[in-house]
Amino acid sequence: MRGKSGVRRWVAFNAVGILGAVVQLSVLAALTHGAGLPYLPATALAVEAAVLHNFAWHQRWTWRDRQLESKRQVLDRLIRFHLLNGSISIVGNLTITTLLVSACGVDAVAANLTAILACSLVNFFGSNALVFADARPAQRASSSLLVAILLTGIAASPLSAVNMLPDLKAETLAAWTAYEQRVDARYARDTTPDRFFIEDQQPESPGWRQTARAGRVPMVRLRSASPGEPEPTVPDGRIHHWAGAVFVPNATLESVVTRLENGAGRESEAYDDVLQSKLLSRDGDRVRIFMKIRRSSIITVTYNTEHSVEYRRLGSTRASSRSVATKIAELADAGTPSERERPPGTDNGFLWRLNAYWRFEQVDGGVLVECESVSLSRSVPFLLRPIITGKVDGIARESLEKTLVSLRSSLARK
Repeated sequence: MRGKSGVRRWVAFNAVGILGAVVQLSVLAALTHGAGLPYLPATALAVEAAVLHNFAWHQRWTWRDRQLESKRQVLDRLIRFHLLNGSISIVGNLTITTLLVSACGVDAVAANLTAILACSLVNFFGSNALVFADARPAQRASSSLLVAILLTGIAASPLSAVNMLPDLKAETLAAWTAYEQRVDARYARDTTPDRFFIEDQQPESPGWRQTARAGRVPMVRLRSASPGEPEPTVPDGRIHHWAGAVFVPNATLESVVTRLENGAGRESEAYDDVLQSKLLSRDGDRVRIFMKIRRSSIITVTYNTEHSVEYRRLGSTRASSRSVATKIAELADAGTPSERERPPGTDNGFLWRLNAYWRFEQVDGGVLVECESVSLSRSVPFLLRPIITGKVDGIARESLEKTLVSLRSSLARK
């Protein structure tokens, strides 16, 4: 494969691949969305349809200069095409699709499109060297050997790919607990005016007060439990630490805190992501509440959660609260008659822990409200990190921003 012939062959291969992708995605959509077939067998059938389609076009067009004389040779080539391209496509598609669907909840068709792109380059060079090569016996023997090597290398990964997604392990929980304790310690001690808001301590967020007063939501990602500390190492997990703020005009500190305390159990009236809520208990400035929450970004996930919240007054102009999720149960088939909580160890690991640290300060014209959100999820599988890490990190940010905007709107209502 050299020079212009190689370029033409590459263009032809990709043209066939695009048509094959259309075939594959159409078959997959028909089987999953139309016929209701589970995504794994539907993916296998869709890949097989695309493999047969692509072989026919590669035989007649992409490698038309390497035609074979006998039907036996064509059949041998088709077998090799299935062994190489079919295996790479089926194994690669099932592996990547399973990882994206199971780890990230991506729609099966979108996940499959990613898999198609990832497998195409390997398929081209493998086809050129091993499938549509000259049909000499020695060449066929070396092709078969290389195919066997390739199959041995990829056979270990596919349908067990979801096992790469770890459950909440003891070492993961230990790393989270250590991080949580450092955040708690800072929350408890930083009560002076110059060390009250965490955003005041971040060089990345200059002018955040003016931004909040202007009606926007200043957000900053915190990379450690306290300024100056190193980033945490969390085995098989990922900590998401964000802070954001809003300004509630024409409000007083006492009215804001009182409304929040008295509104415990009615969060579904204030926050867009809270579907149901209920007050479980009250003991002075301490409350326990139930909330069914929904998080939407790449996917939509619903949880039954319970939270322990404690308010504290810090003089006449400042107050704060700490909220800790004491239960997080991911729901299967949410919103349907078969809705149920997934047993521990069987959830997707999108949200394992969640703490929120709220700070309120009376200023001229209203109240500044800051929320510091710290959550724990499973780590992103290694192969998917270049693709989805940024999006996964953004989910916690988007959720916090929605919460702050909803709260501001609720408090602004008379």
